[in-house]
Amino acid sequence: MKAPLPPPSDAQAPHRQSEADAATTSAKESRTPAGSINGPLRVVSRSAPEAQRVWAARLLRAIAPAVDALSAIGESQDPNVKPENRSANAVPTWFAGETKPVDAAPVLDGALERVGYAPCGQMTDKKLSLLGYRADWSSSEIEHLLTLKILGQPNQFVSAECSLRHPPAEAFANETMLRYLPDAFRTIYAHMFPWECGLRFDLGKSAGWPEGRLDAPKQTPQELGRTIDAAVRKFAVAKYQSVRDCAALFELAIADETPFRWQSWGDSRRVAMTIYLGRKLGHPSASLKSALASHVGTFKSPPDKSAPSAAEFVDRALTEADAALTRR
Repeated sequence: MKAPLPPPSDAQAPHRQSEADAATTSAKESRTPAGSINGPLRVVSRSAPEAQRVWAARLLRAIAPAVDALSAIGESQDPNVKPENRSANAVPTWFAGETKPVDAAPVLDGALERVGYAPCGQMTDKKLSLLGYRADWSSSEIEHLLTLKILGQPNQFVSAECSLRHPPAEAFANETMLRYLPDAFRTIYAHMFPWECGLRFDLGKSAGWPEGRLDAPKQTPQELGRTIDAAVRKFAVAKYQSVRDCAALFELAIADETPFRWQSWGDSRRVAMTIYLGRKLGHPSASLKSALASHVGTFKSPPDKSAPSAAEFVDRALTEADAALTRR
């Protein structure tokens, strides 16, 4: 998991009182009911410093359309039905030998469809585009997702991330993060991007792309498509296509093996997801606590003494996972 960028300090961020107030007002109008994580979250706490509120508000506004578009994808998704690509926005990208930008979305869609991934959403602005894909072999329990990130001015760098999820476990992890993270971090950590999951890896780094990304202007559209196709086949399909049930996902999640290594700063979201899967499969609470307590994330900026300790976080997650599983 990539470390989320820390919010800017008050000295670094521009002071725009109207923007921060607008975010707080929006929270009142669209606050998610307790116990529910359906739809995008736009809650920005008044207790956070203004600069952090502004930063969080911008991030959440940027991802909200994509979260809305994907709200129907998840636990109820029929694995045999390709999700609709609900955005028609072009992603103009410079390629080798081209005299003007080419829309990269059809190029990338075609490359991934050949290897079994269907478009499931898109988020585009002038500086960054995110294209989401869902594997055709996703089962009723496990979804296989891939995100392509295209960035630069003009669009030129392409990176890729593969992820796997059991939607109920992912939902439980999101809700747990919302309850127990320091207040200023809750909305940011809970929904960074629509396709970001608790178990994921950087495809570009696994494939040995320079700096983990491809430079589109150095390739033709066809070459770019073939490069991505080859990486997905080798590092995603060949290795993880067989992960189609909760037991297999749990083994990947609790282990500390490449490419799913635990990060040194911790990953509370993955901890909560793994707890849910472990209790669902009947693993003893004591063994889960022993294996996972050291992986709970620490939050040093801003300091928040109300945040639970690692042991408390795991204890609460275990109790709530059992309750959530009982309700299902």
